[in-house]
Amino acid sequence: MSQTVLITGSSSGFGRAAVRRFLAEGWNVVATLRDPSRWDEAPHERLLVTALDVRDAASAEAAVTAAVDRFDRLDCVVNNAGAGLFAVFEGTPESVIEDVFATNLYGPMRVIRAALPHFRRQGGGRVVNVTSSAATVPTPLMAAYGASKSALQAFSEGVSYELATQNVVVTVVEPGMVTTTGFMAQTTARFGAAEVPPPYAGYVAQRVASFEVAPPPGYLATDAEVAAAVHEAAVDDTGRFRWRVGGDAHDFARARQATDAEYDEWRRELYPVR
Repeated sequence: MSQTVLITGSSSGFGRAAVRRFLAEGWNVVATLRDPSRWDEAPHERLLVTALDVRDAASAEAAVTAAVDRFDRLDCVVNNAGAGLFAVFEGTPESVIEDVFATNLYGPMRVIRAALPHFRRQGGGRVVNVTSSAATVPTPLMAAYGASKSALQAFSEGVSYELATQNVVVTVVEPGMVTTTGFMAQTTARFGAAEVPPPYAGYVAQRVASFEVAPPPGYLATDAEVAAAVHEAAVDDTGRFRWRVGGDAHDFARARQATDAEYDEWRRELYPVR
């Protein structure tokens, strides 16, 4: 019998690539997104497309129930849905930051909570949470976003011990920067809607210009590479907890292994303020 995975945030980017990867690997796939009418790929006998807004617990429960009703089991949930935010903290309304946390932190919690009774009935399950390298090295103009992903990372590791007693494996996939159409469009829209206080105008212009410098070919991860890591995390039986994807994600991890003095020197060079 094919295993079943539920993937949040399947409308584009990592999520859609993960749907394709799991289908290719023979899984039943429940692709969830806030608006299912946005799904424009061909139907598949092992694919269910359904609504899920991770900000709503009832929506999470309904999507999980739909998955089990369709495929009679649920083996893995991939918490990929994310809200991006690239903005000056002082100019960002609290409601916008709350929405980022509602999606990036509380959303995965809701989906996991909805899935646990089904995992328990089956004798176990898997959770793969997609975090970010911004959780490893905080990034200017992404302070709130990085905080939400740091919180998800800490929650994932902490709850992994608890859920291991229920035969539920929790892992994280930590991508670096990826040019993802849906996520980047959403992040840019939020940036455009946020106020840039005049005292920060020069610094924001400097940071935006830095993104125009192209990294070496192959340095940044692709959606397909992230999807491959998500699938690997879903089937791994070695006890590994984290998969980093992309050259920047690995560089950030190495920087964190340095001494405090070395790390401080490195981060000042990476993000100069003068």
